[in-house]
Amino acid sequence: MDNIFDKLFEISDTADSLDKFINENMQSVNEFYNSDYRSIFLYIDSIERFILFKHRTIAELNYEKTYTKSFVLMLLEYCERFNLIGATPHIYSILNRNDIQINSRMQAALLFLYPKPTQNSDFVDRFDSICETLQFAIDNEEDNDKKAIATFLNYYGIVINDTNLKVAEEIKLKIVAATQSGTYNFFQNEELSTILDIELQDSAVAYKQIQNVIDKTLGKEAFVVSVSDIEADETVQEFLIETDTDYSRKLMSVPNSFDCIRDVSVKQSDGSIYTNRGVKIPESEKELFAYMRRVGNMHKAKLQVALDKLSHTFPSKVRLIDWGCGQGIASMIFLEKFGNNMIDIITLIEPSEIALKRAALHCKKYCADIPLKTICKKLDNLEERDFDFPQLNITVHFFSNILDIDDYSQSHLIELIEQTQSGKNYFVCASPYIDAIKAERLESFKRHFESKYDSFELLFEATNGKGDEFWCCNNSYKNCTCLEHPENGCHNKWTRVIKVFKVILE
Repeated sequence: MDNIFDKLFEISDTADSLDKFINENMQSVNEFYNSDYRSIFLYIDSIERFILFKHRTIAELNYEKTYTKSFVLMLLEYCERFNLIGATPHIYSILNRNDIQINSRMQAALLFLYPKPTQNSDFVDRFDSICETLQFAIDNEEDNDKKAIATFLNYYGIVINDTNLKVAEEIKLKIVAATQSGTYNFFQNEELSTILDIELQDSAVAYKQIQNVIDKTLGKEAFVVSVSDIEADETVQEFLIETDTDYSRKLMSVPNSFDCIRDVSVKQSDGSIYTNRGVKIPESEKELFAYMRRVGNMHKAKLQVALDKLSHTFPSKVRLIDWGCGQGIASMIFLEKFGNNMIDIITLIEPSEIALKRAALHCKKYCADIPLKTICKKLDNLEERDFDFPQLNITVHFFSNILDIDDYSQSHLIELIEQTQSGKNYFVCASPYIDAIKAERLESFKRHFESKYDSFELLFEATNGKGDEFWCCNNSYKNCTCLEHPENGCHNKWTRVIKVFKVILE
């Protein structure tokens, strides 16, 4: 992995040169940020040096731009992850001076990071405040509990590394008590429970073990490709579809309507499976039911807004490519709006086999004769040969709840699109608003095509976070009166980041 911070240091004599570099290299900045602990740790001195010596230049950036806001929030995350005590005040000052919102998870981090506790007992006294803030973040802001748990582990790691054995043992006892009492739900996480087995006598060894647990929690352990993986990848994938199941039989008796199809899952869901807002790759049918029940309507609402910005009739048949399709919700909403006569073929891409099979079943429900291609892979495992089919004049790409996730290379995805697609390409990108860093993933994707192609045409974009202008909520979606909105604020307010654009690829 290249040390992008050495390059940043070299070019950041002025705010203009730093701005230009960040703008042109945001994919690389994101991919460095999403690397594992061991990879980033090799360059931690470069990160700290960049902040300490270039903070005045960083402060002069234009923070009305989404990529600069995302960049400085990443710097704060590095400060937390690597306990950069000297660098943290500079970044916090920039965020504070520019009124950049710091999410609850990072507010929890600041309780142990800046201003750093002056007495060891402060680390113990702030335990509940840190846990309460992290639990709030998980319940209301984060797309899963992983980063919040990593922040708690950073706190525990700092206690182990920077205080004494007595303080570390006090925190450990508090963790045991919180786990047993169930006071904070995130302590039920399996990875978090393993830290209780870590012996504290050798602080250096214990600290290293904590870092390993963080990488495991974030899914950023060193990745090794086995021979069997390569061999399996080289085989021609068969067409996947769900058949002869209780669900497929129930589906036969309902109309071709997303609401009716979703209702089958709602009735089957027991509400007991937490699906991490769809980020976790589903492995069971219960998770599929729970996802449809919990976020199906929000998914549909965002897509309806986005699809309203496309032409109501296309001049010729189109190909749909549903990237990270899940259960095929985006394709279903398109079929419901435009009908199946306009479609030449639908390509469904999804790493979860059980979800992919259901997506194919859902599409076939609308029209049994629709040609489908299924690709059971993660985005980073896709190759040019996966798209070895005749090109059409028009392709509609769905990136629904996928572009903002962390575990893929955006530069690989963009390169793949440019190598395999031609003609008019419509991109429908929709995700919830989690934080500025994740929202920038969608903006960076759009910005690449906007800056490179003269044919780029922005059709629609919208961003609504929890604290932004009201867009929709559970009650207003169902045409019910929301007693909490707008006078008292709505706890069920939906968020969105939508980008719809067109570009001609040669």
